[in-house]
Amino acid sequence: MGQHLAAGLESLKQKFKFITDVRGLGLLQAMEFGSDIAQSLMIACLNSGLLVNKLKDNALRFMPPLIIGKDEVDEALGILDKALSNINS
Repeated sequence: MGQHLAAGLESLKQKFKFITDVRGLGLLQAMEFGSDIAQSLMIACLNSGLLVNKLKDNALRFMPPLIIGKDEVDEALGILDKALSNINS
């Protein structure tokens, strides 16, 4: 599932040019932005049912449970995609 999550985050990086880096190991992943949008993105995700960690003003961390399945990863990536789209508008 870590590879699936990482691939999904990389796909979002290609879609949103303000994402400057995606890195991590297994299910522990991080996303870095070119500006300080992590707080508003974290709130947008939380309001949609996705819990993420703000590392610093321009970075989020993703730490799903080790028992997460593909459908749940896809749902999380969908919520993140929508939140990123709203931030970008």
